[in-house]
Amino acid sequence: MTKEKGNLMDLEAEVIYNGLCCYCGSCGAFCKEYITYENELPKTKKKCYEICGACYDFCPRTFFAPFEVDRAVFGDVRTDNLLGYYQGEILTARATDEAVRDKAQDGGVVSALLALLLEHGEIDAAVVSKTGENWEPEPFVATKREDILAAAGSKYTQCPSVLGVGDAFEAGYKNIALVGLPCHIQGMRKVQLSKGFDVGADRVKLLIGLLCTETFDMAMLTKKLEELGTSIEEVEKFNIKKGSFIVQTKTGKEIKTPIRKMRECVREACDYCYDFAAEFADVSVGSIGSEDGWSTVILRSEAGKDLVKRAEAAGIIEAKKLTEEQIAEVRNLASFKKRENLKHIYEKTEPISILNMLVEPEMLERFLSGE
Repeated sequence: MTKEKGNLMDLEAEVIYNGLCCYCGSCGAFCKEYITYENELPKTKKKCYEICGACYDFCPRTFFAPFEVDRAVFGDVRTDNLLGYYQGEILTARATDEAVRDKAQDGGVVSALLALLLEHGEIDAAVVSKTGENWEPEPFVATKREDILAAAGSKYTQCPSVLGVGDAFEAGYKNIALVGLPCHIQGMRKVQLSKGFDVGADRVKLLIGLLCTETFDMAMLTKKLEELGTSIEEVEKFNIKKGSFIVQTKTGKEIKTPIRKMRECVREACDYCYDFAAEFADVSVGSIGSEDGWSTVILRSEAGKDLVKRAEAAGIIEAKKLTEEQIAEVRNLASFKKRENLKHIYEKTEPISILNMLVEPEMLERFLSGE
């Protein structure tokens, strides 16, 4: 039976010191008295005596029930196991405002949607990731268009973005959007759906998820950049295109290396993630599948679908259907991540107990099917 309750010590033993922590910020966002962060991991500030803690309840790596979350968020269960639940056609889109596109990583869709929500008063804050000194991402509470554009662009390193939701709550914001990777989205959904702890998560009105294969460990990335003849301080932008990891420096220099050579920089916890497409967001956005300068957009919830359609109708974005070949590219990468990381998940998972049966997870289907 899946364990669904625990405390800070359980979180440390099962997640933090077990290589599973994705550094999403869900555990510490609403428990800052006890949890801080050092070296991209939660750290206990003082002993907590709670038998059942919100930190354990909110962590996306302690337990997560995908089909239950599907039902709770979307009112239905997925029929596409690679990309998750979604509605209608998968789109490719871009912002119509060149100023937005110039600042953005690809099509500027996320920035355009957030700016629209802020300008119409539908949200009063958007929690995004913004690079600080030496490219280290940090949660940022954006409250105006200029803030959104200043934070635009992919970071490729991990940020405890859910901490920004806690900051927004403390600042008194009532209608909040969160932009995050799949792990951030899963953590925030657990906060919203928690039956044991109410932190006022209904104030988070929209989750925009970013397609993600993995993120890089900051220390390892810094070392790799030095091997490539540059430094983290010189970075203007990162990108991944056609099998290459691309570094653009502040002096205009472009450095390319095969993405396979970046494997050694990947955070350990990313090896246990099965979610490429930010499956539990209201709307998911990424570059894979789309042409340069455009973004792939997956509409999931009614709120996400309505927002994108209104943005298109208002001329904020332009959109068209992704072709079958382009969708196949998205599906192939989602499949690759699930397939490859399932191997790591099996290695980490203990045998499953079902009544009197004790079976290794990878053998369960074979055992029950009789093959």
